[in-house]
Amino acid sequence: MTSTAPPRPRSGAGYREVLANPEFRGLTVAQITSECGDQLARVALAALVLDRSGSPFYAALAFAVGYFPAVLGSALLGPFADRLPRKQLLLGCDLARAVVIAALAALAVAGTPLWLLFALLLLAETFTAPFEAARAATLPDVLTDPRHYLTGSALARILFQVNQVVGLAIAGVLVTVLSPRGALIVDAVTFFISFLVVQRTLRHRDAVTHASRLSGLWRDVRDGGRIVFRDRVRRSLVLLGWGVTPFLIAPEAVALAHAHARGHSDAVGTLLMASIPTGTAVGALLLSRLPAPRQVAAILPMAALACVPLLLTPFAAPPAALLPLWFVAGALQGFIVPVIATFNLVTPDTHRGRANGLAAAGFSVGMGSSFLLAGLLAELTTPLVAVGIAGLCGLVALAALRAVWPTAALKEAAATYAD
Repeated sequence: MTSTAPPRPRSGAGYREVLANPEFRGLTVAQITSECGDQLARVALAALVLDRSGSPFYAALAFAVGYFPAVLGSALLGPFADRLPRKQLLLGCDLARAVVIAALAALAVAGTPLWLLFALLLLAETFTAPFEAARAATLPDVLTDPRHYLTGSALARILFQVNQVVGLAIAGVLVTVLSPRGALIVDAVTFFISFLVVQRTLRHRDAVTHASRLSGLWRDVRDGGRIVFRDRVRRSLVLLGWGVTPFLIAPEAVALAHAHARGHSDAVGTLLMASIPTGTAVGALLLSRLPAPRQVAAILPMAALACVPLLLTPFAAPPAALLPLWFVAGALQGFIVPVIATFNLVTPDTHRGRANGLAAAGFSVGMGSSFLLAGLLAELTTPLVAVGIAGLCGLVALAALRAVWPTAALKEAAATYAD
């Protein structure tokens, strides 16, 4: 009698394998150029506001304004990713952002009121939401093998974190060497580069939803809510992104203020900010090497462990102690990779743009609110105490979500795209 061992779960495809796809390679280059550029405007405005006001809250507000436009942009403009050809939407958003950021650079001179600069940044960020919804909805069309998509999605998330780190480093140098205006000019150029790359590499695909007019956008938003919240798996993944993840980025909101409070330069502040996305890039890279079922099973444990370094933050004031602590917190946030990948794989292609738009809108509310609340707590207490409070809130939100977490359904979904 012979026994048959159970089949071993297949690991994901390699990064070289997915990068051999020219369309995915083009989307990746466009992602790198645009995401690195995004950091330039935010850091430039935050440093400028902090120098003028000395307020941690107003410095955090400079970052928060980059998130709130995505609420309207994701919920209302995200459905365009289903109604319009996605390549055309990507191109239009890149061109609009290039023009607006160029105008922002032209006006970034002495005497220009800050509210006007913030308004232009708000306008530019509004186009980021439909761009990201279209890019996320396009990835499964470009990488049709589920294993390839999982690997490509992981790589996109890793690059998002790496781009934050690189963007922060470049921003710190350019703001110092060229001035905030020079950094904004470079930012505008990155969007033109992204436009050219998408134009050259991405194949045209017809819109997945045909409509003769766009008056039904509100109906599309309602459809997005129904698609997300009537399905237990999609609902749980979105609630994790909305209710827990925003607390984990509190260190980024107060890093500059903490550096200033201890007499350090903006470069030290941006280095502290970069420790979280650096860790997340490493964590996502390591997690992506695991088979899909193990990635999905690790989501909740990693989310809980990510809160622990934040709880320890008030006891580690020197930057030399905060850097490794926040790096570990970031590494444990690598759980977001299987969250995003699973959400897209269990969402029908005809509704993927709407679902991604709604998910991104709620996530933007959470991220923007986190920056504001962390900045306010830092003003009332200290920056490090604010981070500790955020870690505690994250654990409380996670405990509530754990009671309704669809473990069996997620395990089944992971097994499906692992085959």
